[in-house]
Amino acid sequence: ALTEAQTTEIRERLGVTVEIEEGEAAVPSAIESFEDMTLVRDIMADIRYREYDKPSPIQAQAIPVILSGRDVLGCAETGSGKTAAFSIPMIQHALNQAPLRQGDGPYAIVMAPTRELAQQIEAEAKTFTRSSKGFRTAIIVGGTNMSEQRGALRSGVQIVVATPGRLIDHLQQGNTNLSRVSFVVLDEADRMLDMGFEPQIREVLMNLPKPHQTLLFSATMPSEVEALASDYLHKPVKVKVGTTSAPTANVSQHLEKVVDAEKVDRLVTMLIGEQREAMKLGQDMPMTVIFVERKNRADEIAELLNAENVPAAALHGGRSQGEREAALHDYKTGRCSVLVATDVAARGLDVKGVAHVVNLDLPRNFEDYVHRIGRTGRAGMSGRSTSFYTDRDS
Repeated sequence: ALTEAQTTEIRERLGVTVEIEEGEAAVPSAIESFEDMTLVRDIMADIRYREYDKPSPIQAQAIPVILSGRDVLGCAETGSGKTAAFSIPMIQHALNQAPLRQGDGPYAIVMAPTRELAQQIEAEAKTFTRSSKGFRTAIIVGGTNMSEQRGALRSGVQIVVATPGRLIDHLQQGNTNLSRVSFVVLDEADRMLDMGFEPQIREVLMNLPKPHQTLLFSATMPSEVEALASDYLHKPVKVKVGTTSAPTANVSQHLEKVVDAEKVDRLVTMLIGEQREAMKLGQDMPMTVIFVERKNRADEIAELLNAENVPAAALHGGRSQGEREAALHDYKTGRCSVLVATDVAARGLDVKGVAHVVNLDLPRNFEDYVHRIGRTGRAGMSGRSTSFYTDRDS
């Protein structure tokens, strides 16, 4: 076993802090290789298949703590690898349970604020269960076919990834139940509370069998999240990576003062300039996300850019599921370089290679600003942000 000094040295190097309630047992040390984490052979095979060479800081510390059975309050930014940090031990937990019987509900439930984030989590869970024969996950979100989801749930699944509202619908209709749940994850808890899901989350947590393990991940820790954690987490270990709520260090931030009426012109000029610059160098235009305040403004800006031959797509809650997925697909595959989005639509947006975030309309609070510019400068890459502000904002 490592000495206390070695444990502290590893945590300091990784930028991880760990807090426990007084009188609680010591927490497992961070482990800097997947091989040393006592993971089952099938999961190790999938980690190798994914070409993960070493755990990110949140993974190095959270996976050993979660595997030890403790409740965890995880404070980590998106892009830190937190999805794998809870998915890997969740799958290991599920593999250790007695087999599902006819009519059983899942072993583990993950709740997430938006459909897009839920889809990303389920995709991740699937990659770490490639080698585990007969392992099934279900995604339970609004805006998609209820009866398809009912079929999946009733045929028996080990893990359910859901948005809280739709999960409650299925529980009320008797399509699944909580009787076998022994592992539950709340991801982006701050966002779920922002979006008004607290009653649904509490309803699920209140009705879980005892004992169960609960993990709560949140990029920020407002008092509402703290209150939820103190109500439902049992003597949690608090794992924090970096400084939460500090804008990402890898993003160079630029503020530009404009007159309100000239904001859009200035944006279009800037993007056309970047497109020309890239063409001169024989490169693609840098991947850009533009944040606006309202849905109809997102559509207007995207149309305007397309008219100027800057390929753009709009992403907001007013578009159908199919349209949102098409917009994301065009953006991820490079068919368009610019995504014009509202805050809610971009929650948990995880697209590799975003180089530039533009705040055409400033967000209402600092947390949202941090979340927006955190779409770039991820996974060690550098990024930049431009925020337009007017007299009204300052």
